[in-house]
Formats: sequence, structure tokens, C-alpha cells
Amino acid sequence: MASTGTLFLIFAVTFIREGNAQNTFVNVNCKENVGQYGQQSLLECIVQTTSEASDIQIRVVTWRRQGADKPALVFHDGRIDPKSSFTFAEPSWNNKNMNVSVLIPNTRVADNGRYTCMVMTNSGDGKGEVNLKVTAKYSEPIISSIPEKITPGSNGELTCETHGGYPKGDIRWFVNDNTDWTKSSKMEVKGAQDGLLHLSSKLPLLHGSIFSKYTCIVYNATGGKEAEAVFIPDPEVEEHTAVYQVSGESVTLECSFTESPNSNDELIGMYLYHDAKTQEQVLYYHSSPGPEKISPRIRYSKRVEKRGSLKKHTITISNLTVEDSGIYRCVYKKNVQSEDIRNVYILVVSAYVRHIYPFKNCDRCQAWCPRQYKVAPYSVSKKESEPDGSEECLPLMLIIGVTSAVSIMVTMIFTWLIVPKVKQWTSRRRIRNVPQQSNEYVYEIMTKNGLCPLGASD
Repeated sequence: MASTGTLFLIFAVTFIREGNAQNTFVNVNCKENVGQYGQQSLLECIVQTTSEASDIQIRVVTWRRQGADKPALVFHDGRIDPKSSFTFAEPSWNNKNMNVSVLIPNTRVADNGRYTCMVMTNSGDGKGEVNLKVTAKYSEPIISSIPEKITPGSNGELTCETHGGYPKGDIRWFVNDNTDWTKSSKMEVKGAQDGLLHLSSKLPLLHGSIFSKYTCIVYNATGGKEAEAVFIPDPEVEEHTAVYQVSGESVTLECSFTESPNSNDELIGMYLYHDAKTQEQVLYYHSSPGPEKISPRIRYSKRVEKRGSLKKHTITISNLTVEDSGIYRCVYKKNVQSEDIRNVYILVVSAYVRHIYPFKNCDRCQAWCPRQYKVAPYSVSKKESEPDGSEECLPLMLIIGVTSAVSIMVTMIFTWLIVPKVKQWTSRRRIRNVPQQSNEYVYEIMTKNGLCPLGASD
């Protein structure tokens, strides 16, 4: 009880004498300081006296943060209150030492603020104030994407996150050649129990975006750059597989997730999409709740068959029609928001009979070989994939068409040029072969037929 009453008396005297703290004999000069979170911080104050004052001895020192319930340090009767959380900066400090600076051993966010240092001496009292600005450096930012695999021009969202910083900083986005794209993003700030902050910025990616590089930069409260992260869309061109079928037949598409380095990740299901004029679902393959099963949509009901497990299976679509032509995508999902496109097919369904193609390099058939269900890779970065030597062939119909065209041209040339000349040559030949008869022979014939030549008498 005695110690409590003594402290109360000290505080009462301190506040009562604040009005007279500034006098010509004692001054307390302090310097502003910045404290680093988790490190020692110095609150620097020095007692200065005039020449008139001699043999100065400090009786009381108190350090208090504005708004705090208790003082951070109290010195009285030649000793420091054991409940003090601060210590004097000089280990051998005594009441004749005018350096009343203190150390904060482990700086926290809660230590941020304005401090008052009250000093009572045998020659007068003094008061000084100092600001402590606590700072904490933000962590290296991390960029994540939804979906996990993003290619240039695709829809998605980038999220840049950093934590452990103080005070509030900023996240800015730059694309390609340092063009500021922050206006398209949205930042969120969350506080932790220790007072440190977590910054998160989301940048939506719209379909058709042509940017090949995204940079996320973290700035502190003073505008200084602290760290950055770079996201580059997957340069790997997504492989497409082109499949040619005839109406009424079936096609088998393989969907596989085993290529992923995180193949052990839990999956909730897979969608098979069909893109033509519009996008439609073919089926949903789900693993929960209950056993794995597929749920085909109405147009594909009783036409699809599944074989295999969720991570690697085949889907067979039967009774194909021309309307089934288009792009098919196997899209795996780990959660409601994530999408991972693993397989893409381009299906062309023809209403006509399958063509027969010649092979240039066919050892077993030197003339013609029927081309069966040939599947050739198609890359969006190339105009057309190049098959290997065994598949260098032209459709028979094209060759037949060219041959027919040449035949028609030859016939037309023969009709227009050769036939008229032959007719002309034949007519001349007939004229030359007609025999020349005398007039007497003509008269003889007329007499036999009972005719008389003109000018003859009865």
C-alpha cells in the first residue's frame, strides 16, 4: 500500500507542476525517432540546465505514452519501478546523468504514438515530448491466379498478397513496359492480432487481354518501394487435338489430370464443355457426395459413356450429328471458383462418306491407302500442324476433281478447234471426188425420162 500511495503522490505532484515545468533552469529536449517492429527503439530526451543551476540531481523521471493507462517508466527515490516496461538507454544511469533517454526492448505496433517525459530536479522541473513511429516491412508479395493456368488472352483473376507490414501501405499493378494498371484493381486491408497489416489486391483479367507480363509492387506508407513480384502467363501453347468423324459414328475423348505436378490435389469434379455458336455443358463428372458418376445434359442423354476414374478417364459420344461439331474442353475443378483446363479437342462431324487419302510414304500400298481415324495435333500458335512423313497425303476427291477439270478442258479444246477443221477438210474432199459428166450424157438421161430440153420443138 505504501508503494501505491507513493506513486500516486508522484503523479499528483507531476501533473500539478506541469504548468510550471518550463522554467529558465531546466529544459528537456527530445528528438523524433522511428522504431522498427521487433527491434529495440530509442526514445531520446536530454535534460539541459542553465549556468545558474549547479549540482543538479534528478529526483523523479516518468515516461508515458498518450492514451496509455499506466506509465512506461518511473524513477523515484533512486530506483526504477520494477513494473516499468522501458529501461534507461545508459545501463549505468544515475540521478546525476542528464540523459534520460529510454529503450523499448521489443517494439510492437502498440508502442506507436506520442510520449511525454517529465523530469523533476532539485533545481526545477521540465517536460519534453517525442513521437515514435513504428514501422514494419511488408513481406515479399505472392501472386496467385484463378484459374491456376492462365494463357495470354484468357479470362481470370490475379491476386497479389503481402503481410506483416505497418502502417498501411499500397499495392500497385504494372503491365508489360511498366504501364500503371492499378485503376483496374481493388485492394483490401486486414489487421492481425499483433497489429500488423495484410494487404491483398485483386486484378481481373478480361478475355482478349494481350499483356504478357504483370508486376505487383508493394509500397510502404511513405511511398517507398519495398518489394515486387512478377506474373507471366503460361507461355506453353495449349495443345488441341483435331478429330474428324462421320455423322452417325462415335468419338472417344480422353480427359486426364495426371499431367499436373499437384496430381494428389483433391478434385470435386470435372465439366466437359462444348463450344460452337454458344457454350453448353455436355456432362458433369462429380466425385461427391457418394460414388463417382456422370450427369449428362438432355441433348447428350443416353449418348455418352464414361470409362475410368475422375483423374483419368474417357468419354465416348455416340450417334454424332453435324451439330456436335465444335470445341470440347475438359475442365477440372478443385473448388467452386477454380478451373483447370486440361484437354481440348476440335471435333468436325461430316454428313458425307469418309474420304480416301493417298499416302506418299506407304510401304505396304504404293498407290492408295484409306485414311482411317487420323488425329493430328493442332496448336493455336500455328496456322496448321504439320503431320509426319507417313501422313503426307492429298484427298482422292481433290485429285479426281483436278483430273476431271483437265479432261473437260481437253474436250472443249478438241471441240472448239479440232472438230471445225475436220469438217472443213471433209467437205473439200467430197467436192474433189465428184465425177464431171458431159452435156450429151445429160441429154441422154433426160430423153430416157421423157423430158425435153428447153428450146426443142414439139
